[in-house]
Amino acid sequence: MTDALGPLSGIRVADFSTHAAGPFAGLMMAEMGAEVIKVESNARLDITRRPHPMYGKPAPSFEQVNANKMSATLNLKEPRAIELALELAKVSDLVLQSFRPGVFDRLGFGYEALRKAKPDIILVSLSSNGQSGPEYNYAGYAPLFAAIGGLGNLTGYPDGPPVELRHGMDHTGGMLLAFTAVAALCAKRRTELGQHVDVSVRDLGSSFIGQSLLEYAMNGSETQRQGNRDESAAPQGVYRCAGQDEWVSISVGSQDEWKGFVDAMGKPDWAVVDKFGDAFRRWKHHDELDGLISEWTAKHSPTGITEKLQSRSVPAFPSLSPSQLRADPHLEAREAFPAITHPEKGELRAVVPPWRFSETPSRIDRWTPDLGEHNMDVFHGILGLPKSEVENLQGSQVIW
Repeated sequence: MTDALGPLSGIRVADFSTHAAGPFAGLMMAEMGAEVIKVESNARLDITRRPHPMYGKPAPSFEQVNANKMSATLNLKEPRAIELALELAKVSDLVLQSFRPGVFDRLGFGYEALRKAKPDIILVSLSSNGQSGPEYNYAGYAPLFAAIGGLGNLTGYPDGPPVELRHGMDHTGGMLLAFTAVAALCAKRRTELGQHVDVSVRDLGSSFIGQSLLEYAMNGSETQRQGNRDESAAPQGVYRCAGQDEWVSISVGSQDEWKGFVDAMGKPDWAVVDKFGDAFRRWKHHDELDGLISEWTAKHSPTGITEKLQSRSVPAFPSLSPSQLRADPHLEAREAFPAITHPEKGELRAVVPPWRFSETPSRIDRWTPDLGEHNMDVFHGILGLPKSEVENLQGSQVIW
């Protein structure tokens, strides 16, 4: 383990976001070395920190998106808590928030109030529909983001309904939030100006379907749901293998790859007939082709098929479950699941960020904080309040 500092070392983030998308942005910045202070409250626990209605424990998603952070509690319904939040903003480089538009302003902690406290502050706001427009204050959660952005309507099978995209939309929104936060920090370095960054997950979904929007604008044609298939290439799909719920994903995009695929299958007679002779004809007879391929894959393991096809430069991978991912030798070699020591639970496994810096490494070296674990560090150590005042504010449920 290197002692080199991360690329965002020296940056302080006041993270007022909740649920998954906003906290995921804070997690990524914390992994890159920023000091991220998650501000939360006993008055209204983050939904993922609350005990699960069935299992009694907090949801694993809270642990996943809040590692490496500090936790400080403020009851933002109290005027003194708003004063302390503004004091924290003064000593931070940026503020993250994911409240419904208008809530921060009503609390007295909106962008104008923040800018008065610190003129060069960066506020990055994440919401379902953005901070403006006729539906700016509509409520929304992850299952809805793809729907209102148009992506859900293109996802699924032709004979089925649109498909909800849940955590993928939340976490992609979080990645966009982190990206824009870093971009605003770069702009500030050049211009010395702070700003308010408005991130809409609805707009994010629409940005993913530009080709379909252009298809409609240019040709008046609505793109249809295609399941796992491609618009022009075949075979493309996920095929059942030997064993229970075992699958392999295969994508053939060229004639050379098709020849390698046929060779891997042992050159069966059906694979060399004219109807499968080129990409268009394979695509036209996709249903029949998928049935024949499934007969072959059903006799083999996903790993065996992957090895056969990859040895011939044909893109293929098993569809891995969480337990299979945890045991995957490639991910183990990349140290994707490092051991983190928890003071009470002992050694636990975390998930590292999906990037590697050669000189300024990103890492997870601290488990998810307990609620208010760093109150004294933040309010006494960073803001300079006397310990006795911090204790009094805790007793009066301001720091709470």
